[in-house]
Amino acid sequence: MYSDPSWDIMPVANPDLPEGKRRRIVRDSLARDPVGAAKPAYQVRHRHQIVAPFSLDRACRQLLLRAQVAIDSVLGSALQQAGLPDIVAEGTLRRHEWEIAVALRDITELRTEHEFNTADSMGPLTDAVLQPHQRALQLAQDAISSRVTALERYAAQVSAGETAYRDWQDALRVSHLNDKYLDLVARTAADEHAVVEISALAEQAAAAARAFRDTVQHVSLAAAALVLPDSEAR
Repeated sequence: MYSDPSWDIMPVANPDLPEGKRRRIVRDSLARDPVGAAKPAYQVRHRHQIVAPFSLDRACRQLLLRAQVAIDSVLGSALQQAGLPDIVAEGTLRRHEWEIAVALRDITELRTEHEFNTADSMGPLTDAVLQPHQRALQLAQDAISSRVTALERYAAQVSAGETAYRDWQDALRVSHLNDKYLDLVARTAADEHAVVEISALAEQAAAAARAFRDTVQHVSLAAAALVLPDSEAR
């Protein structure tokens, strides 16, 4: 509907709200809030419950979209569905999404105010005050960008783990046919090289399992960087 893909972001509800209320408030935001505006607007309704897309400028929407794509990738992965303990829980990922969205809304509002003040500046004294404000905005956005990049790296690790997991499952499935192939070789008096080759399937399956375990270990290490300090308390 809109030429700007950053409008593909979803409203972000506070994960502390009950699930039913989160769903309702997101649905209400999608139905009522303006989308596609050229400039962000100040969000008045439900500020502590949801971050609406219209409250973010384009740069902030792009960052939030990257975060949401990474989170959705993790939550939709086969590893998540398998319930492996090394995968970050959905609650932790939603907490990251909420904190990123709130920070981006704050950055948008302060950047809008800063642009207004810069345009209305009356001289060097005002400029001297505004310059540190600009640096602070850039530092804040860089920090959020680093956090989003960490989410993307984690999603990439999970994707690699998912590939290894499927490979491991396929190797196990194929290895169950080893005996049938060995019987076939024995019955048809195949040469010794063929017997060795077929027998190697078991080792290949074991190698796939080892590769899967190594990949999941990398996923676990990446997950450790995403766990919030208070996640255990929650």
